[in-house]
Amino acid sequence: MVNSFLRRLRRWTAVDSVLARVSGQVRTWPSDDFGRFASPSIGTGMAGANTAVPPWLEPVRPPPPASIAPATFEMRFMKLHAEGRFDEMWEMLAEDAQHAWGGREYFARDMPRLDDDVELLDMQVVSVNVIDGWTDQAHQRTYSNVARMVMRYRVRQQWREWTFDRQVHLVPGAGGWRTLCYPARVGTAVGR
Repeated sequence: MVNSFLRRLRRWTAVDSVLARVSGQVRTWPSDDFGRFASPSIGTGMAGANTAVPPWLEPVRPPPPASIAPATFEMRFMKLHAEGRFDEMWEMLAEDAQHAWGGREYFARDMPRLDDDVELLDMQVVSVNVIDGWTDQAHQRTYSNVARMVMRYRVRQQWREWTFDRQVHLVPGAGGWRTLCYPARVGTAVGR
């Protein structure tokens, strides 16, 4: 009966185009967004649930986060470290490093801190190379598309000031870079 009614309506071109547009909207609506337009039926009896009409336009989604340069990433990581903002640093760790730490709370508790009398004065990028592959000998893991950097840090402790270089490796992850900052002794954070 419904089909015969729809066949009669489709003879009119205007009605047919409206039906096609409405059915196209319903068929292409993302399944994860559809649930927000339905309300549960509470006391509606035979009438069923009242549903809101979905908007005609696609929802505006924010652009994907832009990937930052490896040097900028490492400088932000070290700045957060100097400020003791370990919760924010957690998201910057590679999955392997997060697993080695055993969890955010262990990382925040056990990550080495700068002494109170130590101040990070300056950071400079000496060199950045993105290499096809690199094997972390200490943890026996091989990574591809690794950013290998040499960073120069200038520090002051009380009256003494010094500069040192450190090689850092970043791996791609979650639309950007992630650092391989492991616990000082492998296995110390896990299992506590």
